[in-house]
Amino acid sequence: MVKIAAWHTAGAAYRIVAEHIGEFLHLSLGWLTCLLACVVIKMLPWPGFVSILLALLTAVCVTIASAAIAVGCYRVVLQNDIYYGGIPFSFGARELRYTRYQTAIAMLLLAPFALLVLWLGETQWWRDAFDFLWGRGFRPLSLLFVIAGLVAIVPLIIASGAAASRLLLALPAAAIDEPGRLLRDAWTHTAENAGPLFFGWLACILPPVLVWESIWFALDQTLGVLAAPLVELAGYVCYFFALTLSAAFYAYVYAQLAEGEAVLADSAGAAVPVE
Repeated sequence: MVKIAAWHTAGAAYRIVAEHIGEFLHLSLGWLTCLLACVVIKMLPWPGFVSILLALLTAVCVTIASAAIAVGCYRVVLQNDIYYGGIPFSFGARELRYTRYQTAIAMLLLAPFALLVLWLGETQWWRDAFDFLWGRGFRPLSLLFVIAGLVAIVPLIIASGAAASRLLLALPAAAIDEPGRLLRDAWTHTAENAGPLFFGWLACILPPVLVWESIWFALDQTLGVLAAPLVELAGYVCYFFALTLSAAFYAYVYAQLAEGEAVLADSAGAAVPVE
């Protein structure tokens, strides 16, 4: 079994994105334009039901765009499949298959976060737990109840992230049309690399997320409610970099693990070299 070096592989992902940013932007331009149109349309004063429908359509657009962009990035990196000509804007059987794997992994990853949001949203529980800060009496059971909930949810978040970081290896395989039960195969082939995959993946996706959080905080402080469209646009740009870095990271991991120690034996000229 090939051992994955987390920081070396994360560094390689940044290098790959820097080298292929032109191709990645070309592949993404059509979908990013769609997302820009969604932001502009949502800025108009729509009735409540229409606003909800537009939000759902935006979510669908993000899901489809993520699959199309990621598939293109994986194929550029692993197979040197560079598209020349007009802006690519397609979504076929390959992208649909990829979307199924992407959605399954996303549900695993987001489920604990949804639970955390629900837990934090129970304001009455939190109010009862911390009433003593305002001199309204100390309720130890309420405080213990809130802390116990967090203690139970945080390990679930870590476990889901670690599991997702292993299953994400199925995505490059789906992007290059590998057959088989890809999630099972990804889980099997990453048994000895769970830690490096988790920390290397975080090193790729956390910087764009932190940049977006900083932009959100800065714009919210200066523009208030007017910042929402700009924050959303900034979110899509940061998501693009997180997506391409994640794709580059797992393409490089896939290249190291494929065929034991070979890097796609029939991929002469691929962007990821045999090492």
